[in-house]
Amino acid sequence: MRFITPSWQTSSRILFLLLLLVLFLYLTLAFGREGLDNPWLEMKTRYQQFILLQIRLPRALVAIGAGMTLALSGALFQITTRNALASPDIIGINAGAAVGIMAALLFWPDVVPVPVGALIGAVVAVLLVYLANGAVSGEIQTTKIVLSGIAVAALCMALVDFAISNTRIEQAQQIRSLLSGSLANRGWQDVVLISGMLVFIPILFWLGKQLNYISLGNDIAITLGVPVRLVQIISILVAIIFATLSVLVVGPVAFVALAAPQIARRIILHKGVALFCSMLVGALLMLSADFITLILPTPGRLTVGLVTAAIGGIYLMYLLYMEFRRIS
Repeated sequence: MRFITPSWQTSSRILFLLLLLVLFLYLTLAFGREGLDNPWLEMKTRYQQFILLQIRLPRALVAIGAGMTLALSGALFQITTRNALASPDIIGINAGAAVGIMAALLFWPDVVPVPVGALIGAVVAVLLVYLANGAVSGEIQTTKIVLSGIAVAALCMALVDFAISNTRIEQAQQIRSLLSGSLANRGWQDVVLISGMLVFIPILFWLGKQLNYISLGNDIAITLGVPVRLVQIISILVAIIFATLSVLVVGPVAFVALAAPQIARRIILHKGVALFCSMLVGALLMLSADFITLILPTPGRLTVGLVTAAIGGIYLMYLLYMEFRRIS
C-alpha cells in the first residue's frame, strides 16, 4: 500500500506553523517582565546574557518540549481509543502522575525518585480507567473511558488537595510549585529532562506508520500484517511516558493534549495520523499561551496552565456538543 504524499497545500500549512513557532520563540526571547526588552537579542552585558540564556531561553525550550510531549500523548491516546476526548488531562493520566509526585515527596522522599513516582501514578490511573471499562473482558467503550477518566482525575486531585492541606507549609509550597502548570523558574535541568522525549523518536516513526494502517480499520490492518494489539499497547505506554514527562517539568497543563491533535488533523486535512503536525501545534499552543501571560495586564505573571485551562474549557464544551450531536 502506498500513501499519498502531502500536497502543496498541506506543506504550505506546515511551513506556516513552523514560521509561527519561530515568531513566538522570538517574542518570548525578546520581551519579558524582568525590566529588559531585547528585540535584537543582544548579549553585550552579563545581565543581558543572564536574562537571555538562563531565564528566557530555557523557559521557551521547556514550553516547546512540554507542548510537543503533551500533543503526542494526546494524539496517541485519541488514535488508540478512537475518541476525540481521550487525552491525558481528561482521562486522569496527568492527575495520576500528580498523585505519584505527591506520594514520592511526602511518603517516600528518599526511597522513590519523583520521576518514578510520577510514572507509577500515571500507570495506576490508566489501569483504573481501563478496569472500570471492562478491559479484562475486552469490551471497551470509548465514551465510558472518558467518563471514568474524569472520575479518576477528580479522585486524584481530591487526594492531592487533601494531602497538601495536611502537610507543612514548606512542603505544600514545594508540591504546589511542581503541580501548578507553570513555566516559571524553569532551567536547563528541566530542558534536559523534557529532552528525554528524543529517545522515542525512532519508536514514533514506527508507530506513525503502523497507526496509519490501523486508522484504515483493524481488519484491514491485520490483513496487512500489522500487530494491532501490540501497536496499541506500545502507543499507550509511550503516551503515558510523554504525559509523565510533561507533568514532571511543568505540572498538569490542560487543553494542549486535547486540542493539538484535533487542530493538526484539521490543518493537514487528513484522517490518518498527524504526529509531526500535532507536535508543532502543541509547541505553538504552549509558546503562545506563555506569551499571553506576558502581555496580560495582571500584577503578576499568570501560570501558563491557567491560560490553557481557560481556552480549553471553551474548546471542551465545543467537542462535547459535537460528540453528543454525533451520537444522537
